[in-house]
Amino acid sequence: MAFFGFGGDTAAPKVTVVTTMKDEGAYILDWVAHYRALGATDIVVFTNDCSDQTDLILRNLNRMGEVHHRFNRVMRRGPHKSALMWGEHEAAVREADWILVVDVDEYLQINVRDGTFKALIDSFPGVDAISLVWRIFGNAGVQDITDTPVPMQFTRTQPARGREGEHRFFKTLFRNDRTRFNRMGVHRPFIEQNAGPINWITPDGTRFDARQIKGALHVNTGYGYEVAQLNHYALRSMDSFLNKQRRGRANHVKGKIDLKYWLKFDHNDVEDEALANSFNRALKVRDLLLRDAALAKHHAAAF
Repeated sequence: MAFFGFGGDTAAPKVTVVTTMKDEGAYILDWVAHYRALGATDIVVFTNDCSDQTDLILRNLNRMGEVHHRFNRVMRRGPHKSALMWGEHEAAVREADWILVVDVDEYLQINVRDGTFKALIDSFPGVDAISLVWRIFGNAGVQDITDTPVPMQFTRTQPARGREGEHRFFKTLFRNDRTRFNRMGVHRPFIEQNAGPINWITPDGTRFDARQIKGALHVNTGYGYEVAQLNHYALRSMDSFLNKQRRGRANHVKGKIDLKYWLKFDHNDVEDEALANSFNRALKVRDLLLRDAALAKHHAAAF
């Protein structure tokens, strides 16, 4: 699926990105353009109860063949887990070679070869899953929501080296092998009951042990940022944070987004401009998308 021809390399693996969104209109195009530039073959987006331009932007991207937009019927498990349940029935998920569940505030930065999914996957022949470790980017004093892409606007982050005993969460790119993984999860796939050996690593090649394979959600070593890191922009601007606070959390439905949340994610210790400096490829995709008049209208209205 590629209206403008991105992700059309027939030798590349089919990579499906799955996400949920609510009231994210200002951030959709940059995020979609980024994952299309990485070589994502398909992007499946579930939304619910949006009050901004999110659904209108995604309906137009769906029309253009750039995403599969679905309206999420939210069950008691909450919006995120409900979306993943429904997503299991999507052809783009069932037919994928690799799957990545990732949020609109998470940008994968691949630092090997041409910086694509193919480059990352080809770096580890025979691997079944690669857990991509968060690197949290702070607010850096930015107040307003603007049309500057998030990775170019927020470049202050936590140190690459973790403190002693510190753990960092991850999201997982995994092979769509139903003999090993039976369904998607927010941070990692669920293991098939009778699965055989699983080759599961972090981007520096560190192998997961049996305990980690069974249920780990975070690591304290083997971040592997020199190969790939998952830039997590949980706060973005102050206005964006207030919007997120009003909207509520997608997974922890009863969880609060308050000052404690802000302090947890406001890491501005060091500068990291690597993704900002390599974002031109995504900008070219975005510019092509914005040639569509209806999409451009709703993108502008989101601000």
